[in-house]
Amino acid sequence: MKKKIPLQILKTLEPFLKEHSSMFEIVPQNEYLIKILDKDKNSDFYFVIEDFKTQSTLSVLVNRKPENDSTTKVIRKWTTIDSLKNDFQDWLNILQGYDNVKSIFDDVITEAFANDYYSEFEIIDEDAAVNPLKINQILLLDQHLENIQNNIDKYKTEENKLEIESILHEVIELRENLTKKSKKWVIKKLSFVWAKISKQGPIFIKDFLTEGNKHLIKESVKFVFEKGMDLLN
Repeated sequence: MKKKIPLQILKTLEPFLKEHSSMFEIVPQNEYLIKILDKDKNSDFYFVIEDFKTQSTLSVLVNRKPENDSTTKVIRKWTTIDSLKNDFQDWLNILQGYDNVKSIFDDVITEAFANDYYSEFEIIDEDAAVNPLKINQILLLDQHLENIQNNIDKYKTEENKLEIESILHEVIELRENLTKKSKKWVIKKLSFVWAKISKQGPIFIKDFLTEGNKHLIKESVKFVFEKGMDLLN
């Protein structure tokens, strides 16, 4: 597939894969050369390279949403290969801006818990935004997530029904992507799952984030990822 795309385009986008890939996902499809979506599943922002042409220089047809930080409208234009890097960086800056800005739509409690959990990871792997977890780490996390998936419905009430269903959805999505997404993506997703569980109250923390006599999952994220399968013994 990549050999249908001019090498200059791939080289222009390559640096973003390591530094910013946790912000977006590349969608396999046959309609365009490259289709990139905002990682936020509630967002309709995208960056698409539809076509290319070569005259005196290589140009690409870019279709992106939003056009800039003053609108959420679409822009579709031809741009040179030299300008493609800046165009894509501008689009990423907008995504980053939305992530950073505080608004009335944010769940500040969940975000605070998630940030606390995420800060417990010491991500020293410079390729964490690209490389997956180790197999033993994947198996450990999957066992933990399976426990949540199989048991959290028992705690559902009329008052917390929507929150429990949201947690269950996040857990299922995370399990499905443990071997498909980067280490950084998994860590961020896991942090938000734990945050949503924590917000439900102490009983949820006790029953799901520390697993009795089997092994501690929640106490130290760094410890979990260092020890891996040893914790299962």
